[in-house]
This record gives sequence, C-alpha cells and structure tokens, in this order.
Amino acid sequence: MREPHIDDSFDDLDGRPEFLLEDGPEKGGFNWALVIGLLVVMVGVTFVVLDGMKSQTYFYTVDEAVAQGSDLAGQTVRVKGKVEPGTVVGENGTLGRKFRVTENGKSLQVTYERAMPDTFAEDREVVVHGTVTDQLVLEADEVLVKCPSKYEGSPPTAMPSKPQASL
Repeated sequence: MREPHIDDSFDDLDGRPEFLLEDGPEKGGFNWALVIGLLVVMVGVTFVVLDGMKSQTYFYTVDEAVAQGSDLAGQTVRVKGKVEPGTVVGENGTLGRKFRVTENGKSLQVTYERAMPDTFAEDREVVVHGTVTDQLVLEADEVLVKCPSKYEGSPPTAMPSKPQASL
C-alpha cells in the first residue's frame, strides 16, 4: 500500500498571494505608499501655513486707520490707540458706550454695546476690534485694555554703599 503524499510546504497557508522582491521598488516597481504618504504630508503643511496666515494678529494705529478712510468701510479691523479724555459717553456698569480713540493727532469714533472691561479708563491704551461703518465709526465687538505695569516708571531702589552688619 502506498502512503499518501504530504505537502510540508507552509508557504500558502494564509491564502495571500506571494510578493516577490523583483516586483518591489528596488527592481523598478512603483511604491504607491510613498507617493500617498508624501501627498498627505504636503496637504498637511499647506493647511498649517494657510491657517497660520489667516490668524495673524495685525492692527492699525488710529492714524493709519484714519488715513485709509472709506477703504476700511465694511471691513473688520483692529485699531490701537488711547481713549481720548472727555469723549466717553455712558456710565460705568451699563451697556452701550461711545468714545474716541486717538493717536498722533488723529481720532476715531468707537461704539461698543457690551460691558466694558473693569480696567477701561480715559487716556488708557486700548485695542478695539470691530467693523467700520460707512460713516467711519468703528462698531466694536471687543475692547482690550492694556493693563498698566506696576514696574513701569518706578525709580530704581538705592542700595547702601556698604552692607551694614548687625551684631
């Protein structure tokens, strides 16, 4: 009696086709995974660059905004300047304030319908974000107040010329 033939080849057990090295990129084949990976990286870098350009924080000074004139009408802008003394209309703790920001002899009217920051005061530096109307009034969505630094303008403390020893 004959014994049955047993195939000890385990190469084809998983049912997947074999890939030979001759078919790979080393032998002139095309590596699609590399191309797709590079495309994904290029799209990601492009997105980051374009998104970063949109989020740049730029503001006009008051004199730059006034010089732009009607070109700014309808645009959303940020304007930096000082709150002009004597121009604030409205009471503390209420909504809806009007004031002018000034710099280098030019000023711009601002309206703001929300609650003012606690640090808002005349002659204080602010950055105002909003839309410019056809009448060149800035309708603000946000008012940011520069906080005064407790370190600005302080005289240096004098140190004694010789340290004094205590006994």
